[in-house]
Amino acid sequence: MSELEDKLRSRASAPELPILRLQEWSRLPSWAFGALCGLLVAGCLLSPVFTTEVSAATFNDVLASALFFGTSLGILAGFSRPVFAGAAQDIRQLSGVLSWSEASIATASTALSRIDRANLWRACILGCTLGVAHSYILNSHLSPLKFAIPQIGGTILLWVAMFLTVPPLIVNALVFSSLGQIAKPDLLRPSRHAAFGSAALRPALLMTGMLCAYSLLFLGGDNPLDGPVIIGVIAGLVPLIGIVARPLRGIRRRIREERQQTLTGLDARLDRITQGDIAGADADTLFQLDAVLDMRERVARAPSWPFDVHALKRMLLYTVLPPLTWAAAAFVEIMIDKLL
Repeated sequence: MSELEDKLRSRASAPELPILRLQEWSRLPSWAFGALCGLLVAGCLLSPVFTTEVSAATFNDVLASALFFGTSLGILAGFSRPVFAGAAQDIRQLSGVLSWSEASIATASTALSRIDRANLWRACILGCTLGVAHSYILNSHLSPLKFAIPQIGGTILLWVAMFLTVPPLIVNALVFSSLGQIAKPDLLRPSRHAAFGSAALRPALLMTGMLCAYSLLFLGGDNPLDGPVIIGVIAGLVPLIGIVARPLRGIRRRIREERQQTLTGLDARLDRITQGDIAGADADTLFQLDAVLDMRERVARAPSWPFDVHALKRMLLYTVLPPLTWAAAAFVEIMIDKLL
């Protein structure tokens, strides 16, 4: 058994991610669980304005913060299970290009949504520490107590949720990268290894949605990205790059190697068929030559990226473009207000 299989077997015996267990305990669908979590968080951050008379500017700041934390945590809570379940399905779909047994494939698919207790506690401690530090940098502690407590609590909760979700996504990206290095890509049927592309895009959509949530902070009136809020943006953008790039690295290398090896073999076969004299070849030889040339052309034009083009278009159309368009519109509105 390979070292990768040993690691996945050990990880598969660990407990499921807390956010997935919490959703299972709630018995709610993913979207309902995410919406409920988002509403609860937003309600907690908005609660001070219902008991205290505040100015319009203060209300807008609190509202923007509540919508941001509610949306961010709602996305994490609601879309984590589909992302991890999708990754497990991706591994099962790769059985045709992997030399692993069914038992190893099943173990690997189970391991993707697990985290051992040591890493769980490290994530919680690190998330709480960075959440407190980030709150201090944001000067949340200088606000009145009834406003400071929800703000600090939301910041800490978001950092903890990020550390409990994003590192497993990065580890899963590394797993798919390693699987890509041992896969046998099918150049004539690229859909057999298209799951590598899905494994990269699905968590990327989750991270993109969370990054788009930062546009809600513009409702506060000023440009929030001028200050320490940019720390959160960077914390989401950096892992996004790794989550997209790593799962594709191994399989793209194997596709290039497989294509080059196949083309070399076909070129050698062409040399044997023609023996350098195409003009003097008989009809049967020309028929074989045409078949090999056609196959060589198909191999040379085989996609070098492991994506299902139709699925990619649907994902971009329905999940990426709408929030990005909304965020761009909010940014343009802020810029116009500044210019006027």
